[in-house]
Amino acid sequence: MPKQLVVLIPILIFIISCQNRHNGQDDSLIVRTEAADTTTSTACENPVAISFLDIDVAELCVREKVVGRRNSIQKIFKSLRLNQYQYNQFVRESKEYFDVLNIKPSQKYFTISKETDSSSVLQYLVFKASDYEYVIANCTDTALVPYVNEQEPKKKRWKFKKHKTILYQPLQISFYEKNIDTTKIYFAAVMQKSLSKTLKENKLDPSLMEKLNVAFNGKYNVNKIRKGDTLQFIYDQLSINGQFLNYGHVQAICIKTRKKSIYAVDYFLKDDSSYQYVDDAGKYLKTSFLKSPLKKGGSIVSRFSLRRFHPILQVEKAHLGTDFAAPQGTPIIATASGVIEAAQFTHNNGKYVKIRHDRRYETQYLHMSRFARGIRKGVRVQQGQVIGFVGSTGLATGPHVCYRFWKHGAQVDPLREKLNVVRQVPKKELNDYLAYFTAVKQALETISIR
Repeated sequence: MPKQLVVLIPILIFIISCQNRHNGQDDSLIVRTEAADTTTSTACENPVAISFLDIDVAELCVREKVVGRRNSIQKIFKSLRLNQYQYNQFVRESKEYFDVLNIKPSQKYFTISKETDSSSVLQYLVFKASDYEYVIANCTDTALVPYVNEQEPKKKRWKFKKHKTILYQPLQISFYEKNIDTTKIYFAAVMQKSLSKTLKENKLDPSLMEKLNVAFNGKYNVNKIRKGDTLQFIYDQLSINGQFLNYGHVQAICIKTRKKSIYAVDYFLKDDSSYQYVDDAGKYLKTSFLKSPLKKGGSIVSRFSLRRFHPILQVEKAHLGTDFAAPQGTPIIATASGVIEAAQFTHNNGKYVKIRHDRRYETQYLHMSRFARGIRKGVRVQQGQVIGFVGSTGLATGPHVCYRFWKHGAQVDPLREKLNVVRQVPKKELNDYLAYFTAVKQALETISIR
């Protein structure tokens, strides 16, 4: 064989393989290339189910992928042949669900494509925002629309053609939540060690201690449980398709010491229109309003004031709320039980929720990125329930929640209001409660000791 052919043959093989990879004809090459760029991928699988996140995938190819250390949302979009206009639309619309620009390594995402022997056409791009939340980009729309140069992401790597109308194929962005199953769990143990060690030995996370303390609401600290004391409680366990997700609500708890038994039973008080943890005598310590509208974290960056320089409007005006700064997507909770009066969007307030608690008080939560599932006008919510997530919609310079507190129709400073009030179950409800308490007490007593 001539020497020239010996040299040319490897070059020709390399050129042909590159062309096949570019045309999407060799899936194994695509997977290896993504792995080299620190994005791993599984091979195409034909799922047993014909549905994936309510998407009909009977004739489609679903691939699970993992974001690599050196990858970014821009690289992912480019590798999937999605253009800069689709990228900017996705960033703009998906920020309500999760911070896509700060996507983390090892985060999962999925590509769903229609494949033949000679082509692969992307149909859906799915990012996993949490164990049960997904952001879906539907790429099947063929209608072209003009690109509107709105707020562009800061970290952009594409150059835009100014003063020219660009037509592009838009994505359809949607949010999917898996159904969460709730199972009632019964637990009882005699303390031989500390509470945290006892929980660990029974394959329970010590984070349950915080929920038990919330049930007692300051009347008892579960960290004070001693050797020989008995702990009994009933709680909800949250799971998805049989896989543990989180600990839910504590329904009842009893701690038996050498001297007495201490109870906390969750009960709906008709007169108060809310659930409260009540003891065996019908007394409860009601926290009228929680100090913060954030489930955890956050800090006060601007307090209630009649005179404040507005950072956006550039004028001095009253700030009739308290601003709590927190990362985008931080859960916002109802500071007291009540009925939602409004869950909507306005230019200044952005996405907000307003709750009426009784004849005297209302609260309002502004600049949300999105509402929690089921939050709408007329829905009853409980104290501590997640109603939305921190964002920067409306007139806001950054992610925060502006918490507003209304008393007799006027806005006041919530940090100056009295919070804790000891109450007794009303006489007209007391007999019903005592009958309910007897049934719960019996259920606690029948739990097998571990």
